[in-house]
Amino acid sequence: MKKIYITYGIFWLIAMLIVFQFSRISATQSQINENLNQNQFTKGKIVQINDENFYVQLLDEENRIIRTELSDFYIHDDYKTGDMVSVYISELEDGKTQYDIADYYHFDGLLLAFVLFCILAIFIARKKGFYSIISVVISLFFFYTIILNAVQIGTSVILAGIIYVLLITILTIPLIHGFNKKSASAIIAVNIGYVIGFILTYLFTAVIQIGHTPSEEFRILLIQFPDVNIHQILIVSLFLGAVGALIDVAVTICSAIFEGMKEHPELTFSKTYKLGMGVGKDILGSMINTLLLAYLAASFPFLVLMTLAKFNNIHEFLNYDFVALELARIFIGAASIILLIPITSITAAYLILKKVNIHK
Repeated sequence: MKKIYITYGIFWLIAMLIVFQFSRISATQSQINENLNQNQFTKGKIVQINDENFYVQLLDEENRIIRTELSDFYIHDDYKTGDMVSVYISELEDGKTQYDIADYYHFDGLLLAFVLFCILAIFIARKKGFYSIISVVISLFFFYTIILNAVQIGTSVILAGIIYVLLITILTIPLIHGFNKKSASAIIAVNIGYVIGFILTYLFTAVIQIGHTPSEEFRILLIQFPDVNIHQILIVSLFLGAVGALIDVAVTICSAIFEGMKEHPELTFSKTYKLGMGVGKDILGSMINTLLLAYLAASFPFLVLMTLAKFNNIHEFLNYDFVALELARIFIGAASIILLIPITSITAAYLILKKVNIHK
């Protein structure tokens, strides 16, 4: 076990060094951008509303009360006195400063929701819940410091995506499920699944002919930042959609195999493999439906908009680029899961029967 903990610590050290390097370069780039662009957001509180004039107290060092307008980029018009808002401060060409209410200020609400989530997780799942919270924080932190910083500094987004998924897999699975053969087999199987997932991502994007800008946000990104490698961002976007499902499937199958072996230690490799395959087949349908519903829910307002405004039949609907993109996400995730099931079953069966020296 000591070697396991040492290895785990080494991976954490590597992760921190990678994060430090990305953050250091990104901080330098952010300073350059800040010197070139004086526009910024700040927190404010609406203290008075007179017709279309909104008076907001800026909650910064000066706590000034200024008159603002509603930003043209947002359609909120139901603000009330006392609402916390995000104020966009821009420097005009004539040297004057303009203040626009951009949106509600979400951070305080997000923090409250996160605290409620933590309370529920720890109350219901106890230790597992606590480690699940830590894993969520790790995943979000690494996503920001590795992938998003990679985009900002111009590093390969695909390389950053590979580093990201490897780190969160190696660091979070043992954290939640323990340092045992179950976690080891899940990590090995998931990493093999990542290779398959990347191959399927390139294959499906070519077969479906998605292109480099299959939705409005990709086109806006390319117009505003033409130097960004939009194809790499598309590939990583499609691949990341399947990562969570791959981890979930691998851990579930490994858990079932290891629990089954506890009850029936006389099981052969063939029977252990069949046990894993049986569990994998049982969760296959529900996991694919989970992917489908998650993507449909995320894009539902836009799909409704396009349906009401443009499409006359299901053929036109399915042929639309944004719909094709979301369906590609589902196909990539589903195909990756299908191929991962036998890989995980073989890996878990082999490890447990080989009596690898890992604490159970």
